[in-house]
Amino acid sequence: MCSVGSRPAKPDGPMDFEHLLGLHTGTHQEPLPIADIDPIVARALGAHVRRVFLSAETVRKQLAHHRALPISAYRCAKVCLVRGEYRQDGPRSAVVLFTDTVWFGTHFRAYVKATRAGDELYLASFLMMRDRDLRREQRKPYPIIRPSPEMRKEAEAS
Repeated sequence: MCSVGSRPAKPDGPMDFEHLLGLHTGTHQEPLPIADIDPIVARALGAHVRRVFLSAETVRKQLAHHRALPISAYRCAKVCLVRGEYRQDGPRSAVVLFTDTVWFGTHFRAYVKATRAGDELYLASFLMMRDRDLRREQRKPYPIIRPSPEMRKEAEAS
């Protein structure tokens, strides 16, 4: 499900982990393509593109503010964006909630934002969450753009 590869990133292939490491170490500056999101979600965010990128600036910010997040957790970024539940928290942004049962057995929260012109989408934040943090996120009154089957099953079991 979550996978890592060293080939160039394709929307339907594994993440280019070498590129991610380069963003992490500062040897790469060009944004890393993470995933192509659902067209309905892209339109809700005011974007006319579907590909979500991770920038070097975001990786630097993550390193400064979320040191506990291992770089290996980014293995789940693509599946989070493809299978997660999107909750719109602004006209050009959404919180994405996803529970990984394959690699880390934890919850993830991603934040996706469209540029003002709608010509680019970026993964602005990515982090792991505890159960109580997930429940707190789910209680927020943000409209659900696209539900996730996994999140719905988990909420029904609680």
